[in-house]
Amino acid sequence: MNENESPAADPHADKYNDPRVVVTRGQIVALVAIVVVGAIVAVLSIAARRTKLVKTTEFWGPEVITAIQLGDHVELIPGPGAHFKQVELTAFPGLGHLRKALLEQTHYQWATVKPLSVESLVTDSAADIEPDQAVEASAAVADEDAGQPIVVRLEFSDPHYKRVPPASIDLELASGTIGPADGSKRVMVTDRVRPALRHQLGLLMKVSELRYGQRKVAEDEAAQSTE
Repeated sequence: MNENESPAADPHADKYNDPRVVVTRGQIVALVAIVVVGAIVAVLSIAARRTKLVKTTEFWGPEVITAIQLGDHVELIPGPGAHFKQVELTAFPGLGHLRKALLEQTHYQWATVKPLSVESLVTDSAADIEPDQAVEASAAVADEDAGQPIVVRLEFSDPHYKRVPPASIDLELASGTIGPADGSKRVMVTDRVRPALRHQLGLLMKVSELRYGQRKVAEDEAAQSTE
């Protein structure tokens, strides 16, 4: 551009209005359709992944559901037939998967709901179980189906923020039966969820035994060093 040319004149103005570029109504409709279909697919995808809580809320009650969702302090406690040391799960990496397994309503067989306690599955058959068999069942549940029933308890609490009262849940790992610790009712999880719960909690039971053994070794070594 020289000093005699107007600064408002654009020598490439014809390039911005190329008559060969034609936007048709069909192209506009196709673009809008793509955007709409994409939005619908996104909404359906979010809805499909969203945890369904209607039936689980009816079974557990809103306070227990909230405790499972928000409880920042989680413990695994041995119940009848179980032989392991209490485990702190608060920092456990798979805790989110465990919460979802308990919350999702499609993980339960709702036709199996009974007004019975989970612990009764063990106490009713306790007379037929030898003590050494109970120990073997507790150790085997981490790897394979255990022939003898054992119960573990999950306790969810929120001691720091105190948003919800503590909630305790009993699980019988051999049959996949679960219910509130007050013994008011129980229900079975699905065949797909049962082995996953058994495997995950069984590994935690083994971890607690390992940690306890390491603790005993450290205590023995400390005692010897002071002699």
